[in-house]
Amino acid sequence: MAAAAPGVSPHRAAGRRPGTRGGGTAEVVFGKVGGSILLLCRNVSKEATEVLWFQGDPHSFPPLFSSRVAFPPDVRFSLVDNSSLRISELRLQDEGNYTCKEVLNKTDHEHRVQLLVANPPRSTPKCWAETSSSGLMLQLFCSWPGGYPHPTLHWTEEGHDLENSSWLISSTSSSDTHVETLNSSHLSHRKVFKCVGSHVVEQEEPACSVEIKVPSLELEPPKTCFVGDNVTLTCRVTESVPAARLTWLRGITQPEIEPGGRYFIAQEGNVSHLTIQNCSQGTDGGCYVCKAQNPVGLREVFVCLTVKQPTNIVGVVGAVVVLSLVAVLTISGVVLYYNPLLCLRGRSKLVGRGGNYP
Repeated sequence: MAAAAPGVSPHRAAGRRPGTRGGGTAEVVFGKVGGSILLLCRNVSKEATEVLWFQGDPHSFPPLFSSRVAFPPDVRFSLVDNSSLRISELRLQDEGNYTCKEVLNKTDHEHRVQLLVANPPRSTPKCWAETSSSGLMLQLFCSWPGGYPHPTLHWTEEGHDLENSSWLISSTSSSDTHVETLNSSHLSHRKVFKCVGSHVVEQEEPACSVEIKVPSLELEPPKTCFVGDNVTLTCRVTESVPAARLTWLRGITQPEIEPGGRYFIAQEGNVSHLTIQNCSQGTDGGCYVCKAQNPVGLREVFVCLTVKQPTNIVGVVGAVVVLSLVAVLTISGVVLYYNPLLCLRGRSKLVGRGGNYP
């Protein structure tokens, strides 16, 4: 059995795949960069006078290592039991095909081993959910980059493998990422899916998870627009996994509002803005519907708009001033009409007291 790298289980480190003798590769062995590996020379006869190890072409000369002489004298290479080859401080360039050959007077046995030098994936798997291009199905993504050979990734739900589930529409893998597309008919709010990763040089099986959620919308206060002005209605998603598609409707039974003409729609992340230009009292007033939808479910919220005629502030102020002047003049006229000598009497009193008034 191959010697495992520190902290790596033997069956994962070696990754031995038995094969047939002859011209093909007999087995495949996985090692870890910086670790060590033991390449077994199987079926060596006790009568063998010498064991040779070759890297690449088994008929090349000189051999990589010999039980009699080392070619070259690399301290990373050594023999175990005078037959098996140990390689320490593994490097990527150590990867390749190795052949051991015993030297006998009557036979010439060979055993071939393919060594793959693996790298551990970086960090841990990352999971996320998206909506399919059709908008009807859920896509689960699991990525665990940086490993060689590529890791194995699979999705589960409550401990059951999704590969064998009736939910599964399709399953694809590309290098370090695994994607599963699920039918939305079985989905429900806060259902959790788990991705488990495994790698030939990792003893643990790290995992990540995704909790899917129906969209939640924030209520918006009513809006007011004066005829001829512009107004912007806002719809904000506070929670949605995967991200929700946002659309606007003029009413529950009306078709979706398409951008163009007097309508302008802009979305920034989880917020959608509907701008209405040149407000019309006859056509724009009422309640609009913001619809948020993902494969898990649908939510709607009303945003109500009131359209008013503009108020002439200058005219109102002028009218108030005119009315005030009219009131003052009217009161003055009434006073003078009923008591015309009032002002003269007041003047006489002042003259009598001061004596110096003109």
